[in-house]
Amino acid sequence: MFESLDSSLRKCKKLHEVQSLFNIKPLGRVDIEMISDMGLFNLESTGGSTEVEMTNYLTCTTRKGPLQGLYECGIISIFVHGNKIPDWFTYRSMGNSVLSIILPSHLNLKIRGLNVCVMYSRRPFWFSATNFLKVSNEIKGLKWTYCPVAAGLPKKNQDMLWLSHWRFENDELEEGEKVHVSINEEFSFWAKEFCIQLVYEKDPSKMENITIQQETPPSSQIAAAGNVSASAFKYQFGAGKYFLSNHRARIHQC
Repeated sequence: MFESLDSSLRKCKKLHEVQSLFNIKPLGRVDIEMISDMGLFNLESTGGSTEVEMTNYLTCTTRKGPLQGLYECGIISIFVHGNKIPDWFTYRSMGNSVLSIILPSHLNLKIRGLNVCVMYSRRPFWFSATNFLKVSNEIKGLKWTYCPVAAGLPKKNQDMLWLSHWRFENDELEEGEKVHVSINEEFSFWAKEFCIQLVYEKDPSKMENITIQQETPPSSQIAAAGNVSASAFKYQFGAGKYFLSNHRARIHQC
């Protein structure tokens, strides 16, 4: 499937959606509020008008435009120019290549997802690059490798933030389990730091005091954004292993 998509869509600069696979679209007011409510990022300060150059790995093209949201594989991603990771990301890599944590309890609430922030830049010899974000649960033997179909292209000598929201529905992450998160960059991208934040289910009695997972995205985004639990089966290549990518069939990075 991926080979046929690659050949038929290459150089199609205006492509922004393949039904049930991914959707790339400018962030409107509803999207900005939803992303803020998820605890992922506060986009109000940007006004939603900051221009970002996106590189699309499926079409092998780049395109400049306002802030974009990428919805695919049950993951929501945004790419923003910036050199500071938001303070509310609790767990930080501190220069390490792998971030490992024991999932803590929080008011007896279930963990419903992860927010991940990666700060990266481009090397002087940039020509092509891809970031692989890996999340694994050591206890359950689960591993997800995510390679987005598009990414923000940092300006020369500047940094960019890749923020992604991973929503889980089937208790893939539970208290006391050990989780590893890592970022692998190819060729010209340089990941300087990455951080994660746990997202818990709603607590009606204390809703204003905790980071919560909001309602499912609007219906137009459900097919592509949904949640990782519902989407991952399409990308499974082994017991508990998933290569979440809509533009390449290779699995050696998993």
